[in-house]
Amino acid sequence: MAQSISLGNKHAVAGSTRLAATTATGGEGIVDLKITLDLDNGTIIGKGDLIKGQVYAMAAPTSFGGKILSEKAANGNFYVEVTTASNAYLVLTVPVTYYDYTSAMKAESTFYNKNGDIVRAYKLHVGDVFELSAEGFDGTPATGATVAVDSTTYQVEVQ
Repeated sequence: MAQSISLGNKHAVAGSTRLAATTATGGEGIVDLKITLDLDNGTIIGKGDLIKGQVYAMAAPTSFGGKILSEKAANGNFYVEVTTASNAYLVLTVPVTYYDYTSAMKAESTFYNKNGDIVRAYKLHVGDVFELSAEGFDGTPATGATVAVDSTTYQVEVQ
């Protein structure tokens, strides 16, 4: 389980608001992926070949598209609805903090997934909705904007 923190940078915070992968009927899509670069929660990657056991290699997503909804989460994060998805997985690893961490170190925005970590990722389906803080976007998020995935950083990119 990843537990990388960085006090110098504010990282993206994401949530699994309404994902088919988290339901009994759509739950075939939670996988473990070994990442090859530092990634925040809320990035979109693809599933590659099986490495060992239940761990798959990270790959580029085949396609991802979405739109930013008008309603915001209570914490100010944006809701993103998936409009297209093929081999697209939302990185969403549970942040780990310890009781002896300072308050600043316990903030979820200090957490990121380090290169080489095995992360939890959720297969995205058309109609899924997930939550993402402003730091998770490449560009400035705005209501109604369409989004895709940046092919280099794997961030959600505002079109």
